[in-house]
Amino acid sequence: METFESILNRMESKFSELSGVELDEASDVGIRLKVLAGEIFALENNIDWLKNQMFIQTATGQQLDYHAVERGLERAQATKSKGLLTFSRTTADDEQNIVPAGTICATSGINSIRFKTISDVTFDPESLSVSVEAESEEEGAKYNTGVGTITVMINPPPGVTSVTNSAAFTGGTDAETDDSLRERLIQSYNNISNGTNCAFYIEEALKYDKVYSATAIAKKRGNGTVNVYVAGKGALLSDDDIETIQSGMSSLKEINVDVLVCSPTFTSVSLGVYITVEDGYKFESVKQSCISELNNYFNSLKIGESFLLSNVGEVLYHIEGVKSYTFMNSISNNKIASADQLFKSGGITIEEGS
Repeated sequence: METFESILNRMESKFSELSGVELDEASDVGIRLKVLAGEIFALENNIDWLKNQMFIQTATGQQLDYHAVERGLERAQATKSKGLLTFSRTTADDEQNIVPAGTICATSGINSIRFKTISDVTFDPESLSVSVEAESEEEGAKYNTGVGTITVMINPPPGVTSVTNSAAFTGGTDAETDDSLRERLIQSYNNISNGTNCAFYIEEALKYDKVYSATAIAKKRGNGTVNVYVAGKGALLSDDDIETIQSGMSSLKEINVDVLVCSPTFTSVSLGVYITVEDGYKFESVKQSCISELNNYFNSLKIGESFLLSNVGEVLYHIEGVKSYTFMNSISNNKIASADQLFKSGGITIEEGS
């Protein structure tokens, strides 16, 4: 695209050529040409932007969303991380200490992240601890945190002395990026749904809010059968969710086709890594970051997507404080997925390398 200076120089040269007069930039005509060149430059910018938004390969933001709507797709929105918080007190007594909904807790450290309880919970008279569901204050993958990392009470309830999480907080996701949505959109054109093929069933399954990934296999149980495999983000769906999707698929299927909606084979993969940390970083802190990010990687895997050490390396490369890493040969290998298989974390071991 032409620059402002190029447009202005061309206009000034043409003026001098036609008029036979050397243009004075401070003259009335010179100022007019600058204003006009600026408007032409702005118009060319707008046209260039419009051309980019016309095609899914170059469209961005809301315009890419409009292209997606034409194919029945929507950008996946950010979600909150959820889990259980366990509150403790030092002595049991007849006073039933209450942890009210909205109690704020956080991870320790400079870049702490905050969580809040979803409902009220009361200690039993003889109990020293009680657990309650909680969620992150905001959406995003950064709110997925490891076991025992939430230890700070921002507004501690009376009589409660400590808090922790005995299991990881998961389910937090960032809003879908343009690149991810573009990939899905292009894929929808590569596999056109015609109401009878596997692409049709996959497209319909992905319309359900809780479905993160889906695949379909024809003739899995013989001629005239289609198996549709669905899963959430790093987790299987509940029986009720499966039943809901099954009901929807049954009402859409073509005549004489037996459609079965089911969960994929959920396979655990163990991962072991030695890491060395940069100067000024503590191993334990970097270790927790690695575990959190690697859990996010596991949760991002879709049905039929293989577990590759090269992808794990890409995750580790971008973690602040990681200087180098090597894989533990005994528990780290590529895992190639079948079309109906979903990999999950079977345990992440991070040890300090030499």
